[in-house]
Amino acid sequence: MTDVATPAVPKTVPALLAAARAMTGLDDFGDPHFMKGLGVLVDGFNNEAQLSPVGEQMAFGGLLNMLVNKLRYVRDIRRHPQILDEKITRPIVILGLPRTGTTKLLRILGTDPQAQAMTYWRMMNPAPFPDEEPGNPQGRIEAAQAAVAMLTEHFPGFIARHPTEALQPDEEVLLMQGSFEHVVTWLFARMPSFYDHAMNGDLRPQYRFLRSQMQYLQWQDGGARGRSWVLKSPCHTGFIDVLLETFPDAVLVHCHRDVNGLLPSIAGLVEEMRRIHSDHVDRKALGDDMLMYFGRLMDQYLVLRDALPKDRIIDVRYDEVLHDAAGVVRRIYDRVGRVLMPQDAKRIAAWEEVRPAHYLGTYSYSAADYGYGPDTIDRRFAAYNARFSDYIKP
Repeated sequence: MTDVATPAVPKTVPALLAAARAMTGLDDFGDPHFMKGLGVLVDGFNNEAQLSPVGEQMAFGGLLNMLVNKLRYVRDIRRHPQILDEKITRPIVILGLPRTGTTKLLRILGTDPQAQAMTYWRMMNPAPFPDEEPGNPQGRIEAAQAAVAMLTEHFPGFIARHPTEALQPDEEVLLMQGSFEHVVTWLFARMPSFYDHAMNGDLRPQYRFLRSQMQYLQWQDGGARGRSWVLKSPCHTGFIDVLLETFPDAVLVHCHRDVNGLLPSIAGLVEEMRRIHSDHVDRKALGDDMLMYFGRLMDQYLVLRDALPKDRIIDVRYDEVLHDAAGVVRRIYDRVGRVLMPQDAKRIAAWEEVRPAHYLGTYSYSAADYGYGPDTIDRRFAAYNARFSDYIKP
């Protein structure tokens, strides 16, 4: 995609900060901790990511949008400090490696009126627009719908692999990018220096940022009102210690699937993610990246899980999510003290009816495309395969 007009965007930290201030008329970014990660990101975009003209626009334009939202958030916190008194109670957090049914489960749980869903439009612009009437975020919804329409038109391979809708829940790591430290940005644009920064530092600031944004969004929506958040991301899997430090009463759900099926699939998705930003995607390097990253997450997870009570995490099979989603939801509701009612089952069935598998496009993938030999994946994930064989075997 090289024929789309790409107006100039600021590509240095000072220029990005100045542009955000000019766009908002605000100048207080709050805690300057984010500046280090922002600097690493800007350097990575300029020197490592091999951005295309459109990718450059999206990458730096994304940073600018995050800075604009940060300025508006800090202003609102100064005006309404009670935002940080919002209680985040017993969120449901879905874990596991990617392509294990986590997105379907998230979105089905998000249909519940008693759930707070991390919808795509909220993550794209967590701060209300200047002319927004309280309780009427239509401008933000329309902005997200326009972004989804652009992705659907120009990057159908990505949308087929990860159906994206403005009004549907998505991974909260898209919101966590606003910390300027979350590794998901590396999944979209290959920057080894940023990967090292994101993975080897203290992750607590990233999770504190997530919690504060959840409080902000909850406050905008009239408070919790008895509702619990529903979250999900494979990126949490290797950091459940920090996750539980941030949300001690979280209900954790781990979706499982044969790694030989999921790793080439996630490599295919990340290939499409990176092609949004760059015309240069090395499939072998990408395959190595996925084996490294998700192998590391699982190694850390297995150690951390051993330190938890045996029943602390609900384990779910991939085929259960595909073919008995209501049964999975029933088990989760049991844990949170709820009963799956007939209307809940009908709501789940209605969601599944309008969103069958591959409803936004078909795709294919091959382990060989990413340099995986017959036993490459099994060797790397041998400990996981042994530990959860009952949940991944056919």
